[in-house]
Amino acid sequence: MDLKEETRTTRLVAARPVARPEEFVQAVASLSGATPVVEGMRGFLGRNDNWLVPTAEGPELFVKRLRGDRAHAAARMNRVLAFQRLIAGHPTAELRVPEFHGADADECLLVFGYVPDSRAASDLLAAGELDVELAYRMGRVLGEVHSLPRAEDVPESADDRRANAFYALSPEDYANCSGGEVEAWALLQHDSVLVEALAALHRVSAAAPATVTHGDLRLDQFLCSGEDLYVIDWEEFRHHDPARDVGGFAGEFVHHAVARMFRELDLDTGLSPGAAHAAIVAAGDRHLSAVREHIRRFWQGYREVARPDDGLAVRATGYIGWHFFDRLLAGAVHGARLSAVERGMAGIGRNALTTPEKFAPTIGLGEN
Repeated sequence: MDLKEETRTTRLVAARPVARPEEFVQAVASLSGATPVVEGMRGFLGRNDNWLVPTAEGPELFVKRLRGDRAHAAARMNRVLAFQRLIAGHPTAELRVPEFHGADADECLLVFGYVPDSRAASDLLAAGELDVELAYRMGRVLGEVHSLPRAEDVPESADDRRANAFYALSPEDYANCSGGEVEAWALLQHDSVLVEALAALHRVSAAAPATVTHGDLRLDQFLCSGEDLYVIDWEEFRHHDPARDVGGFAGEFVHHAVARMFRELDLDTGLSPGAAHAAIVAAGDRHLSAVREHIRRFWQGYREVARPDDGLAVRATGYIGWHFFDRLLAGAVHGARLSAVERGMAGIGRNALTTPEKFAPTIGLGEN
């Protein structure tokens, strides 16, 4: 099995059983014009029900059922539909999106054409196959997204419920936290400098020029198929500060570099504290240099298409810091305690969030 097939296969799992299969088949068939073969379905991991659905006619479909309470699922579906209306009226030069067959609001279903022979950019990065020219193209694609005209009936505000917990957890949230989450929130909430930095980022971000944004941009939202780049998962589509998308993208590279640094770090136990610190800093610089050119080329491509405001790079660096904490909290769900590595990662995120103007040139966002 070659790496491409292995990567594709490991992203697929046994399909979650479909409730009311007859209604499912009818809904998908009415939207796509094809006959789904339920017995051959496979699933993708994610917060929603995601299925790769073969059809009697041949072409495969990607079907998503939005999970969560009804109001939240409806709001996310409306964002997807708003994006589809926008993109249908404004053809793009480099941005590709999977063919959209339609939505069934009653069943919370979205039906797309499946992109064959595709690999997520996150898989390419993990395999060491995401080169700087692909990062450059991704920058141009995101620049095209941020240059789209304003869509109607899409709110500008972002969902910052997790960020608001920096100030206080509700009794319900606290009761549902794992031990690792409680420890993570205590670490964050007791850091007054960090809390103020996050508040300052929100203030400047709210005052920044808003554009069309993806709203949840990560490397696994980019699918590479031949020469085409697809961007998927538009449930958080909104008008917002474009720095949030830029920071989400660059944050994936920085997080990958820092995580690899901690995995490979092998310090001599006899080192003095000062020497150990110097060794860690040197290792961090070495691993950051491995992704700095990716971020620099991404930023170059982005600026060739979009017109970023003067403060976007600094705000994006702040969002890189938030990306680290977002990942910390996501991982803490599954643990009873925070590890030393997780605490070290949080320290890197803190630096990006509290001193973004100094951190931006270090990671390749130094020129505007």
